[in-house]
Amino acid sequence: MSSQIIEKLLEKYFEGDTSLGEERTLREFFQKEDLPAHLVELREQFGLYDKESTEELPGDFDEVLFKEIENRERSKKTSRRAYILYISGVAASILILITLFVRFDPFTNSTRYDEHEADIAFTEASRILYFVSAKFNQGANPLGKVARFDEGMKNLNTVNKFDDGVKKATPISRFNQITKLITNPAP
Repeated sequence: MSSQIIEKLLEKYFEGDTSLGEERTLREFFQKEDLPAHLVELREQFGLYDKESTEELPGDFDEVLFKEIENRERSKKTSRRAYILYISGVAASILILITLFVRFDPFTNSTRYDEHEADIAFTEASRILYFVSAKFNQGANPLGKVARFDEGMKNLNTVNKFDDGVKKATPISRFNQITKLITNPAP
């Protein structure tokens, strides 16, 4: 194959426009012993691509990946729930203290209340607690989506497409490393 055709394929390759067949042609070309002098330095780069394409992920990669995803989701779910409970507890405590301070003013000497005032205080406290409960339930509703997401994650058993994508992306990362080495040679 002529070096002009190879140089055109190399231009397409470095622009990311080559097909798998063209890339295979380039790899086969660079395995030859007699290369033009200006293309010899690319032999090592394409040799690394061949070496990297034979490497595989460990057998337990899927399990490790799913365990890590589950651990992160659990920690987010736990921290959100704890935060909501903490905030609602603080809000309820503040409302109770305000209600007690307003209804039982410590600066007045009158400590006797009739039955009607006690009913009003009970009604007011009940109304406030129902309000806090409604706000708490409203804040906890989005957690149902997290539970639905967890159920969806349990249904995923394979990552074959992900594995294929990772295998296809591995040469790109190696290409970036080699390109950096070529453009910035060590002193």
